Amino acid sequence: MKLHEYQAKSILKKAGIPLPVSHLAGNAGQVKRISNEIGYPVVLKAQTLEAGRGHAGGVRIVHNENEIENVSNEIFKLVLNQQPIQFILVEKAFTFYKEYYLGIISDLDEGTPVLRISEAGGATFLEAESFKDALTVDQAIDINRGLKDYQIREVLVNLGIAPNYWKQFQVIARKLYEVYRQNDASLAEINSLVLTELDQLYALDVKISIDTQSLYRQEAFFDALDPSYFGWEEREAMKYNLDYHSFPGEIGCIVNGMGLAYLTMEQLLLINHLPAAVIDIRGGATSSSITSALGMLLANQQVKVIIVNIFGGMTHCDETAQGLIQALEESTRKKPVFLRLEGTNGTPGLDLLLKTENLTLFRSTEALVNAAATWLRGDEQ
Repeated sequence: MKLHEYQAKSILKKAGIPLPVSHLAGNAGQVKRISNEIGYPVVLKAQTLEAGRGHAGGVRIVHNENEIENVSNEIFKLVLNQQPIQFILVEKAFTFYKEYYLGIISDLDEGTPVLRISEAGGATFLEAESFKDALTVDQAIDINRGLKDYQIREVLVNLGIAPNYWKQFQVIARKLYEVYRQNDASLAEINSLVLTELDQLYALDVKISIDTQSLYRQEAFFDALDPSYFGWEEREAMKYNLDYHSFPGEIGCIVNGMGLAYLTMEQLLLINHLPAAVIDIRGGATSSSITSALGMLLANQQVKVIIVNIFGGMTHCDETAQGLIQALEESTRKKPVFLRLEGTNGTPGLDLLLKTENLTLFRSTEALVNAAATWLRGDEQ
């Protein structure tokens, strides 16, 4: 889950990292008022999660009041990858003579965060070629010990950065690491970290991505989810540590694990059907998350029939059964639910479901899928 720049900068500001003065504007009038308050020149930055805003004219420097309304209106008219610009970050512009890259990135192969400092200011971790010709140093961080000053100093020495800047770099790097850790980030990036003529470091552009699997314990970020990128179902699913995927069919699917998700979808495709939605409850799902998953499919008007394909390991079948029963009891919408339930606590789970209305049990994925398709054909006739 990516955060908008203004959201990321708000987090860095609370952490005490030096930033330019900036305020968010929703129309050209607000842009003009804010610009007059903070003083020219200003930088107008389109707030979007899409790449390429700079090349599209979404980042502009404005030097006086005469230009401000025209430039801001031009930015508000931009559409990037079918996403309109709704907000502009108005930021105080200042001169600088050196820019660096500073980031805490997740090394998924090694399972550890990495401190990266580079002379490639303006580069991005997502584009490896950006660092090809620049001096760049990575330092792995022991998650149990945290980022230490001597590690930061070692990176700075290897980069040839003068000692009189070390203290500023150390303070900012430590605080950025705390932002990464406390917010369950997968990326916390200052790009660029600029050195001004007064020998002060400022975080000019920032990027933070949050691990979506942590959102169940980072509830504050639910308000930060951009509704133009995440629908109600996706936002609701994240609350319960579920994965929600939308498709153009009429069959709602609940599975545990992507292996079962692929198997179920493959069986559907073989008989020329698509799902309307696939919800992966993952391993170890609780009855409340299963209740939420089934509740979303029952409420989804596109879904005509629901299949639940669970092979219990960490996910206990009796927990699954309790969640399904609660969802069916709470919902006023009645839809047929076809279920395959096997694995840990399978017998107690099935015993709980024997007398449940609108629910039919099957022993294989193929039988489950064929039954749903047959019901649809009968429903359409």
